[in-house]
Amino acid sequence: MISLGTGILESLLARDAALLQDSQESYRRPSMMDRDISLSRSEPPGPTGSADERYRPLFALSPQPAWVYDLGSLRFLEVNEAAVRSYGWSRDEFLSMTVRDIRPPSALPELESMLVDVAARQRHNAHSVHRTKAGRILQVEVSSYPLEFDGHAARMVLVHDVTEREAAVQALALSEQKYRSVIEQLRDVFFRTDVSGLWTFLNPAWTTLTGNPVDSSLGTHYLSYVHPSDRGALLDAFKPLLDGDVESTVAEVRYFHRAGGYRWVEVNTHSVRDDNGQMSGTMGTLRDVTDRRATNEERQRLSTNIRQLLDASGEGIYGLDARGIITFVNRRGSEMLGFEQAYLIGKPMHELTHHSRKDGTPYPVEECPIQRAATQGVPCQVADEVLWRKDGSPVQVEYAASPIREHGHLSGAVVNFRDITARKRAELELIVARDAAEAASRAKSDFLARMSHELRTPLNSIIGFANVLRKNRSRSMSDEEISYANRIATNGLHLLGLINDILDLSKIEAGRMTLELSTVMLDTLIRETIAELEGQVSDGRVQLRAEIPDEMRSMETDAARMKQVLINLIGNSLKFTESGEVVVSIEVGDDGVPSTLAVRDTGIGIPQDRLDAIFNVFEQAESMTARRFGGTGLGLAISRSLCDLMGHQLSVTSVEGQGTTMVIRLGEPPRSTRRTTPLGMAAIEDPADAQRSRGDSALPTILVVDDDPDARLLLGQLIEEAGCRVVQAASGVEALRMARELLPAMIFLDLRLPKISGFDVFRILQTDDLLKNTPVVIASVVGSESRSVLMGAAAVLDKPLSREQVIEVIHRCLPSTAR
Repeated sequence: MISLGTGILESLLARDAALLQDSQESYRRPSMMDRDISLSRSEPPGPTGSADERYRPLFALSPQPAWVYDLGSLRFLEVNEAAVRSYGWSRDEFLSMTVRDIRPPSALPELESMLVDVAARQRHNAHSVHRTKAGRILQVEVSSYPLEFDGHAARMVLVHDVTEREAAVQALALSEQKYRSVIEQLRDVFFRTDVSGLWTFLNPAWTTLTGNPVDSSLGTHYLSYVHPSDRGALLDAFKPLLDGDVESTVAEVRYFHRAGGYRWVEVNTHSVRDDNGQMSGTMGTLRDVTDRRATNEERQRLSTNIRQLLDASGEGIYGLDARGIITFVNRRGSEMLGFEQAYLIGKPMHELTHHSRKDGTPYPVEECPIQRAATQGVPCQVADEVLWRKDGSPVQVEYAASPIREHGHLSGAVVNFRDITARKRAELELIVARDAAEAASRAKSDFLARMSHELRTPLNSIIGFANVLRKNRSRSMSDEEISYANRIATNGLHLLGLINDILDLSKIEAGRMTLELSTVMLDTLIRETIAELEGQVSDGRVQLRAEIPDEMRSMETDAARMKQVLINLIGNSLKFTESGEVVVSIEVGDDGVPSTLAVRDTGIGIPQDRLDAIFNVFEQAESMTARRFGGTGLGLAISRSLCDLMGHQLSVTSVEGQGTTMVIRLGEPPRSTRRTTPLGMAAIEDPADAQRSRGDSALPTILVVDDDPDARLLLGQLIEEAGCRVVQAASGVEALRMARELLPAMIFLDLRLPKISGFDVFRILQTDDLLKNTPVVIASVVGSESRSVLMGAAAVLDKPLSREQVIEVIHRCLPSTAR
């Protein structure tokens, strides 16, 4: 197979087409193309032979697709083998098709236009779109020539496939477009300079950065745009680049903006060298970092402010990462813990300050709430805990740990803690003071109860003998003497009523008042009470009456105590009402159950600033009232206490000079039919029993503090063998109270106590002026483990205790007991 160049083939085809155009005058008028071809061949083709015979070998041997089609029907008249291979149709298939069949539908309008244009031309070159039998689209360049073929007016077409070339051209154009678009749209400035420092390339971002047009900036020196104060720093950064020590350098300087002001710019510069390694210029980027610098400066300012705020806080604050490692700590926190701030950073906080519990036992890190907050994201608040200082001493704290999350992931925790040692000491002292006050109150109530009972016996005799004398059976007494006996009986009865009131008050305060609950018709109770008191208003100046609904249901209450309250309230109103009326009224609910009981009078009234005081013991509205009307001021105090005991509420409203209304809001009945001393409030023991329990007061007293009864019993027996008297306490609060009351010669103290630990009791004893010199022996299962925080103890003994240990430490601390 002979392969011919495309140009030669086209020339030959063009010549043959001309020969076929004028078959009668072949070679009579040779064209320029003929002359060119004749020069390229050793011999020009002779004039003999038909045109078909001359062009057919060339047509068949062409490496490019070629065909002949009929101008009228556009049907293919001939195709070569290259067309069959390139398009996929066989020769017979081609000869049954038209030129329209090798065009995709979208190219048919273009074909029609080209056919019109081709008809008027000798030679036609065009770009077209073809399709193959498989549907592949081809970009082609076609050249066509007119000729006569088998008696038909036809054209011969030579096809050159440029699909790959067009794709490459388009890809190159697209790549160039993308590159230019990226360069032009980037916010960073891309630059090149020559060896003298003159701009040779700048992308459009230069105008955005400096406000200067690119065209007018090219050829100017880069330093002319830099702030004068920063030019030296930029040159110093470029020097290693110029010396060849580095290939790139970065600096931050200020660039002027054409509109005024300046922008901070990060200059990233690379050296450009020629083939000889000599520096021929630079290239790099300019990035606007003004906002970034402002953000960094603001972040630094905020960080400084936060640090100052943390250091100014009165609480300790520290941060942990997700492993429990300290990331920051404020000044107060480091001071409370006794460490330097710099020393704590990077250390595990639990190992340094939270390794042991309050009783000195080890504190496993997996049980620590702070560690869980940092590593598992579980927040916590702990009201009473200890942290350990650098010197090994504990500090009592309350703390809260809050997890920190960044971008949805746990990154650690922040812990704030407060030293509550002083507060806890104050709370303990308040507890001790409260217990002492309650003990004093119980002692007072017990004293009043005993005295009331003791006074009743002689009073009964006085009243009884006075009544005997008043009868004057012997007729030996004068009227004056009988009046004396009447006064004795009257004052005796008054004194007996006062003693009964004091006894009731002492029972209420001691919690030993008993209620007997029953079903009571309140209207009947009121009528009976009014009937008994009507004798006090016989002069007719004051009217005593009741306002009671026609229908009323019964209620559960203590009839005797309710009557006592009514007598007190009605009697009080009658005493302070000189004229007018005293009215007892009842209001009922929708269900008919009494809801409110009121005693209203038109008496002297009570000043507004004294309304609360009248319910206090031994208080009345004014001092002049007591002198004018008499009374001790116990009635209203007892009435309110009884109402509270029965579940009611007693209140008062009054207008001075117009009258007073006492209102009882009836509440739910008590849960039990009898209410006595509350559980946990011990009754006052008989003095004789107390004396018997104390035994011989000449022996040294030793206080044993332990919540285990068996432990107290065993230790007590050992102490008694040593010749001492034993007193016992089951809690820290009780121990402190007894220690201050009894001032024992020695104290045996367990560390594991309820409510207040033995550690706290020990610290309070050491700071108490009365007890700080009292020997304290620690007797505990964790004694040795806690020895470091028990400085000042007379001895630290581990349980179980031996007889020898106990006797030895007693004889050592109390030499007078040694025999």
